[in-house]
Amino acid sequence: MNWSQFRSDYPTIASLLPQNFMTDADPENTLRQAIKQDRTSYLKIIEKLAEETPAKEIRKDSQRLHSKTTFQSFYAEIRAFIALQNWVFIPRAADVKGSQGNPDYEFKIGELDIEVASRTAWDKKDNVVVTLKEQLDKTPYISNIFLLDNFNKIPYTGPEIAHNEKLVDDIITKIDGIDPVNPPNQVSNSGIRIKFEKANDSSSVITWDSAQAILLDPQGSIVDQLRDKVKKQRGSRPLLIFYDTDVPMLEVDDMERLVHGSRYSGPEIEVSDTVYQHESVWGDYLREKGYIPESGRKTYTKTVKPDDPKYNLKPQADSCIRDGDEGIFADPEFSRVAGVLFVDKTDHAHLLPNFYSDKVNFYSLYQQIDDNMDINKLSELI
Repeated sequence: MNWSQFRSDYPTIASLLPQNFMTDADPENTLRQAIKQDRTSYLKIIEKLAEETPAKEIRKDSQRLHSKTTFQSFYAEIRAFIALQNWVFIPRAADVKGSQGNPDYEFKIGELDIEVASRTAWDKKDNVVVTLKEQLDKTPYISNIFLLDNFNKIPYTGPEIAHNEKLVDDIITKIDGIDPVNPPNQVSNSGIRIKFEKANDSSSVITWDSAQAILLDPQGSIVDQLRDKVKKQRGSRPLLIFYDTDVPMLEVDDMERLVHGSRYSGPEIEVSDTVYQHESVWGDYLREKGYIPESGRKTYTKTVKPDDPKYNLKPQADSCIRDGDEGIFADPEFSRVAGVLFVDKTDHAHLLPNFYSDKVNFYSLYQQIDDNMDINKLSELI
């Protein structure tokens, strides 16, 4: 799509961009790529988001949108606005041009600030599929892609993403060099291996090997990112963190382990005192999550009777969070963080409240937001 056509079809988002955007923006800038590749579905979403949010205030300086990472932050912030106005209250932008160090949003009703964080694991590996399709289109070959140990399965940092991108660029060069009529058995480098086998069908097939062991936040990057957001807190005003992720292997259970803690099951495991002291307010939530046992202070193994409907859906053991296995919300620096509104790769939102703190009545806020989230898929609100 040329620039003139883009400005004609998507005038609102185009008006927010700096001059010479297509020339000066990072090559991997998501919007720049979408314009070049004529990805109309994505462009329509961006246009609608720009129309329905205070996008100009959120953007601040147009030059910021050249950057791949800053544009991703802008995109997360306008998505957050849509979510907040549906699930919490109608927010107003707090971090605007001329201000410094403020959270991204604040609410006219009540004293609650919002800080937006985002994370993506995109590191060009989708380009491997694109190149294979172009090179082997309409040929009877199956391409099996394997990510090796030297490939960071969830690249949390810039250097890790850059490392993966070098491996991707190298394997793409090797794919470009194969004979589509008679490809080799495989092409590989230290991070990616692609095996080719002939099939009966006349069209190419591409598969990914899914047997990958994933470590949760091995470098502490997610925790560091959340801690950094807490620095935007203003005095005693409570803070809610909106965390928008596009990371395939980062799921709500993973985030719960980070912020709430790790659950263990088995007989006679005693629940953490730090968790149990909040039972009077959060008891139903804590039992539902398996953070405190149904039996009180210690877990026990249940006798399951398959012929009794009362027991059919019960787990065989209680679970709880033990002393020492609490999440980061138990740290004093998070005492005025109301929780994390986590949006996963599938675009579903999950509210992870801070039940550890008694500084503010976060339970009533949790109930209010949870009641509002009858539609928890963000894309359905846009």
